[in-house]
Amino acid sequence: MTESVGTENFVDIDQVKVGKELQASQRVNGVWPKLRVQHVSKSFQSKDRNFYVLEDINLEIQQGEFVCIVGPSGCGKTTLLNIVAGLEKADSGDVWADDHKINGAGTDRVVIFQEAALFPWLNVVKNVEFGLKLKGFNGKERRNIAIEYLKMVHLSKFQHAQVHELSGGMKQRVAIARALAMNPEMLLMDEPFSALDAQTRWILHYELQNIWLKTRKTILFVTHNIREAVCLADRIIILSTAPGKIKKEFLVELPRPRDDNDVNVAGYSTRIMKELKAEINKVMKCEMDADSCVECDIKCTTEGPAKTDIGGGI
Repeated sequence: MTESVGTENFVDIDQVKVGKELQASQRVNGVWPKLRVQHVSKSFQSKDRNFYVLEDINLEIQQGEFVCIVGPSGCGKTTLLNIVAGLEKADSGDVWADDHKINGAGTDRVVIFQEAALFPWLNVVKNVEFGLKLKGFNGKERRNIAIEYLKMVHLSKFQHAQVHELSGGMKQRVAIARALAMNPEMLLMDEPFSALDAQTRWILHYELQNIWLKTRKTILFVTHNIREAVCLADRIIILSTAPGKIKKEFLVELPRPRDDNDVNVAGYSTRIMKELKAEINKVMKCEMDADSCVECDIKCTTEGPAKTDIGGGI
C-alpha cells in the first residue's frame, strides 16, 4: 500500500447522520438504490415451533457498492443472500432490485457459492460459455466473451484445461469469470473463499478487488472472516445472533487494493470483532452445557470441591 491510513478513518455508520432521513422507498437524485431489502423476516418450521432466522431486515445497497455481511454462525447471512437471489422466499417484507420487486431468480443476480460448482464434463472455456449459450449467443460471441473474462482472472492459458486439473483457487476464479461473463447487475457471493488455504485466499482477495475496480459491479458478499470483509468491502453489515437483525454498520475508508496483512486492516478487524464478541458469546452459551463456561469451553471445576477423590487427591 502506498498510503498509511489510521483507524481514525474507520467510520461507524451509527454516528453518521447525513442521509438517514431518506426512507428506503425513496429515490436519491432520481435513481433507485440497486438493492432494497424492506422489513424482511424469515422463519423455518421445526418439530414443535417456528424458528426465526431473520427479523425485520432493512438494507439499501447503491450501484457499484461492495457490501459484506458478517455475523455469528446461524444468524441468517446465507438465508438473506438466498432471499436476495430469489432462491428462497421471505415470510414477510419485500426485496427490490432497482425499480422491480424480486419474486424469483433472475439473470440480473448471479450467485457464486462456497464450492465452484463447475461442470466436470466441460473444459474451462466451455464452463464460462455455458450461461452465454443459454442466453442465445452464437459460438464466436461466446468464445470471445469467455476469453475476455478468463484474461481478467488470469486463466486464459488454462482455457482448454479440464476441471479436475485445476486447483481450488483456480476453480473459484473460473466461477467468477463465468458469473462476470453473464454481465449481471449484482454479484452475490456466499463465502466463496472459505475452503481455500490462506495463501490462495490472499491472492483471490487481491484479484477480486482488481475485478471490482475494473467492472464496478454491485457485490453482496457473505463471510465469517472479519479481516476478509475489511479487506474487500466499502461497507460491513453486522448481523446479531438469530433471529438475525442488523446490529451495526461500518464504512471502511481505505485505499484499494488492500492487503490482508496490512496493520490498518488488522486494526479495523479488531474493532469489528469487539462488536461481534457479545453475539458470539450468545451462540456459545446456547451450544454448551449449562455447567460449561464461555471462556474455556470445558466443564467448570471452580464451582466447588469435587465429589470424588481420584488418583490421590487430584
